[in-house]
Formats: sequence, structure tokens, C-alpha cells
Amino acid sequence: MSTTIPASAYILIGGKSLRFGSPKWQAEIQKKSVLNIIWNACNIFENRYVVGKENPSQLNKPFIRDELSINAPINGLYSALNHSKTDWIYLLSCDLPLMTSHILKSIWDSKKDESDVIIPIANKKTQTTCGLYNKRILPILEDEIQNNSYSIYKLLEKTKRQHIHFGNNIHFTNMNTLDDYQFIQSYILKQL
Repeated sequence: MSTTIPASAYILIGGKSLRFGSPKWQAEIQKKSVLNIIWNACNIFENRYVVGKENPSQLNKPFIRDELSINAPINGLYSALNHSKTDWIYLLSCDLPLMTSHILKSIWDSKKDESDVIIPIANKKTQTTCGLYNKRILPILEDEIQNNSYSIYKLLEKTKRQHIHFGNNIHFTNMNTLDDYQFIQSYILKQL
């Protein structure tokens, strides 16, 4: 049996899903919600939580509410770091329904002691909402928010960051539109 990773996973569901047309976390793939798929991929972590603006009535998972009123992923990061009892958190957006526990573990295993943030680069994108963040960055994050800077990319420039390159990797396919959703569904069907 594998060892549990001493970190907490926080799954973001607070986005408006404007391009998608409905809450992405509720979309179903092979009769499982995107949230449940990602929740299961995070079963290697010591703790798991869902982060969002409002606690959906049908949600049966530990939930924390965004602490800020802004609509940006940095809100979820800030809320997660403030809430976490572990030094490390894994921030993961529900935009990535193909993510696997194997990839999440490989990111953890690549962590260097001096790093404050470990972020994958895949499909030519810096995957800021699929990375490890240490509580040490909280003062920097608070400064950014006080200065009305809500970009995780700008935050990363002020941290000891480590990038892990995954090249072109299907598991980092971002589900923003219904076309993306259909692509992901067809990909999964081909794997069966």
C-alpha cells in the first residue's frame, strides 16, 4: 500500500464557467462527475477539500468558502493556504478531469527542499492551478492581494518556484468549452 502524501488537496469549483455554460465540476464523464473524478485522483493526499464561492447543497465533501470576494484562482489559493493544517497544499482546478494520481505523485516526488512552489508546464502552458504551494508564500500572497494584483503568474515571479516539464500531455487538457468536454469524453471512450 502506498504512503499518503503529507499535503492537502484543494479542488477549485468557484469559476463562473461562462464558456462552458454550466458548472464544470458537475459535468459527467462515464457517469461520474468531474469533481468526483478529480476527488478520486487526489486520494493520495492526507486531506481533500473543495473550494468555492458557495457550498452547493448537493455536495457531500468537505468544503471551504473563498475568503475574498474577487473572481480569480488566487482567491482559492489564498483561502486554501489560510485553511490548511499541512505545510504543502495541492491546488487543482476542476478544469482538468484527465488528471491522475500518478501525475500528482510524480509532481510531489520531484519537489526540492528549497522550493516554495512546484508548477507543471504542459501543452506549452504554465499550469498554475495544478501545482504544489507551500504556506511560506502566504506573506507574499497577502502583499499581492493588498496591492490588487490577482495574477498567480505574477505571484510566482516572487517565489522560489520549480517547474516540472511534461511536454505535450493529454492529462493536462483544459476543459473550458463544450468542445473540450466532447474531446475529453471521446478520449476516455477510446481508452476503454
